[in-house]
Amino acid sequence: MTEIVMYKESVCDVKWGTFVMLGLLALIFGIVIMIFPGITAAVLVMLFGVLMIVLAFLALVIGLMSPGTTGRPAMLLLGAVLGFIVGIGSILAPQFFGAILAITIAVVLFVIGIVNIIIALSEKAFPHRWLLFLMGLLSVIFAILVMAYPLIGALVLFGILIGIYFIIYGILSLVAGLALRSIRNEYCKA
Repeated sequence: MTEIVMYKESVCDVKWGTFVMLGLLALIFGIVIMIFPGITAAVLVMLFGVLMIVLAFLALVIGLMSPGTTGRPAMLLLGAVLGFIVGIGSILAPQFFGAILAITIAVVLFVIGIVNIIIALSEKAFPHRWLLFLMGLLSVIFAILVMAYPLIGALVLFGILIGIYFIIYGILSLVAGLALRSIRNEYCKA
């Protein structure tokens, strides 16, 4: 006979201190990122470079181990060489590759903005289409600014926005931990 074991976790079992500790660490991390956005952006681009080198190495190994009957090994070897070049380049010149990543993101935002504007102008029955138009306009303006100033755009995208994210996440985690603490003190009297 098969037994089904159900695990029940109540609010009394959750460690509220973990949320508070996570919140404090995220808050500190976010503040440090906001103070040093250039270093943060460079480190993120370098980590991207390390990831590219690891993936290139894996593609090289797979390409060398694959049977040569199809064109797949040659494509994997070409991908590995390009991956090594991009990875090493992003480690040696993080500002340049950060700017390239920022421009790539800006192009995507530009296309999304244009599509939003076209939908807002063409779909007369769309409710609140002015919001869609404003979203599209915001995306286009932001994309143009990042394309015009890619180094500043990389700092904003990879430094400041990530810092803001960690600060907001830290505050929410602190609030959640303190809320759990008050619930636990009220309902979980041992």
